Amino acid sequence: MLITAETQEIEELTKLIRVYFQLDEVLSFVLEELEDDEVIAELSATKDKIRKAIERMIS
Repeated sequence: MLITAETQEIEELTKLIRVYFQLDEVLSFVLEELEDDEVIAELSATKDKIRKAIERMIS
């Protein structure tokens, strides 16, 4: 089966969206259970980068 560039882009977008929501769950856990400001800042920054990548892909 031939995978088109469009199909590949949709698959990549789907993976990024999954990672984004998984990070959201991890961030919620860290906020509630660990209360580690450094980890929260790093996870939030990573989540923002992924969000921006998603926005670029869908625009």
